[in-house]
Amino acid sequence: MSLRRLISAVSMSPLRIVAWHVPVVLLAAAACLVAGVSLPMLVVREFFVYGQKLSILDGVSALLGEGDWLLAGILALFSIALPLAKIGTLLVLWWRRRRGQVPHGWVLKSLEWSSRWAMLDVFVVALVIVLINAHAFTDAHMAGAVYPFLATVGLTAYAARVVASASPAARHGEG
Repeated sequence: MSLRRLISAVSMSPLRIVAWHVPVVLLAAAACLVAGVSLPMLVVREFFVYGQKLSILDGVSALLGEGDWLLAGILALFSIALPLAKIGTLLVLWWRRRRGQVPHGWVLKSLEWSSRWAMLDVFVVALVIVLINAHAFTDAHMAGAVYPFLATVGLTAYAARVVASASPAARHGEG
């Protein structure tokens, strides 16, 4: 292999990376998101006997049933809608990148902005656990759905970094 081909291969490596594994990572992120919002995220026990397992979907449903539309909307927005939108946006960016189109700088900045809010609902669950444990005769702890939800956050952050680093605008500091 000549030096020119080696340099060309190295300079094109981000495009090759984007070519094959970003959709797989995003598919895994979507599967983890489904598991993270539908499986129990919180286990609450009252009087150390009666236990209830709650998922994010259960929380949204319960808040809607109580008439707390604003809280249900916030929970659904940050836990379900934004992660789905981020996965969809990354798939579109990946597809456009494969076709040689450069993503706009504002799209990459909006993905970066959404990453800052990705862990908000896990933080809220932690606060709820602290509040529940402050009451006598109640106990709460995080359940297994936290792990796939965290995996969703990590996988989408990784895919966003790969897609952004593969774009010439990101490499040259253009927007």
